[in-house]
Amino acid sequence: MTGDLGRRAVFGMAATAGGALLTGGTADAKESTVDSTVDDKSRATPSFTVVDKRGRQRFLLDSRKPPLIIDGRTYPPERRSGPENGSYLIFNDETGDEKGGLLVHPTGGHIAFDYPHAVDGISLSLSAKDGVGGAGLTINGVPDPDAGPGVRATPRAAFGCHTTFGAQLALCDSQGRPRIVLQVDENDRPTIKILDGDGKTVNELA
Repeated sequence: MTGDLGRRAVFGMAATAGGALLTGGTADAKESTVDSTVDDKSRATPSFTVVDKRGRQRFLLDSRKPPLIIDGRTYPPERRSGPENGSYLIFNDETGDEKGGLLVHPTGGHIAFDYPHAVDGISLSLSAKDGVGGAGLTINGVPDPDAGPGVRATPRAAFGCHTTFGAQLALCDSQGRPRIVLQVDENDRPTIKILDGDGKTVNELA
């Protein structure tokens, strides 16, 4: 997550981990008491929660934007970015805190793994509509454990492709500034750029 609780998607391996909890005999499953009509003849619950023996949430599937649990505190769904009616899978650690998850919606999706305190670690996103869009992977450095609440992880590497810029790999310094950029642009032109701390190109191979 970001320091201001902005981005909270959920966790890509949640389905596998949730299955282990359900079959391992160490967790209880609780279904939401709120029903939503699937069609005129059947009804289904919009969410499904797995809790451990202490009653702490360990795994959540929800068809609505769910609340966040960070450092033992629950925040309302409005603090989470993402569509109201996306498909969310959330995985929580043994303290109940959110550790990442998976979100899918009509124009894309997002997978995330978090450092402690729900700080973004690795994220994979895609978005496409009417032939425009792309996909990307971002890897952040380990945040300072003494930085306190609201700390943001520093981007260290990003790889992605988009219809507007082609394919690109960026390697960043300790302050999150791109210093080496490899790109094959939308016109199939390959380049390798070395940048200074201000983002100015100091060397280029084209």
